[in-house]
Amino acid sequence: MQMLHLPAAFLIMVVFSSQLTSLATVSVIYSREPLTKTEGLSLSLKCTVEFKTKDCDIEAKWWYTNSSKLFPLVDPNSYLITVNETERAEHRLRNIFLTISSLKLQDSGFYQCDATCLNSGTQAKGHFVHLNVTAEPNKGLKFSAWSGHLKTDATALALSAILLLLWCY
Repeated sequence: MQMLHLPAAFLIMVVFSSQLTSLATVSVIYSREPLTKTEGLSLSLKCTVEFKTKDCDIEAKWWYTNSSKLFPLVDPNSYLITVNETERAEHRLRNIFLTISSLKLQDSGFYQCDATCLNSGTQAKGHFVHLNVTAEPNKGLKFSAWSGHLKTDATALALSAILLLLWCY
C-alpha cells in the first residue's frame, strides 16, 4: 500500500477546501414569518442574495406554489420585481423585491426566492414563506349614499313642497 506524500496531500486539501469555499459563495436571506393580508392591499416581499463579486454573476428569481409544482413569477402584468445592489468589500448584496399591487384570494400560497451563480452553477434556495390572503371584510356590502342628515333634509324639503302646493290652491 502506497501512502500519499505530504506535499501531495497538502495540495489536495488546499484544492478541496478552495472548491468548498467557491461553492458556498451564494446565500439567500429573508424573513421566515408567515403573512396574512387582505385582498385589494399591496404586498412587497424582499429577498437578499449575498455573493462574492469575483466568483459569481447571479440570477435570482421569485417562485410561487399552492400545490406541488413551483412556478416562476415572471408576468409583468401581475408582479413587479425590482432589484437594487450594494457592494461591501468582496461581497455583493442584491435585494430582489417582489411587489403585488392588488392582492387576490388566489395569491394565497407559498413563495420562495432562489439564486444561481451562473459561473459555477451553485444554487441557494430560501425557505417557503406562506401568504394567506383573506377576503375584504366589506366585500359585497352595499352602502347607502343617504346619511341620516340627508334623509332629514329630504323629508323637510318634501314637506315644504307639499305645504307650498296646499297654500297655492
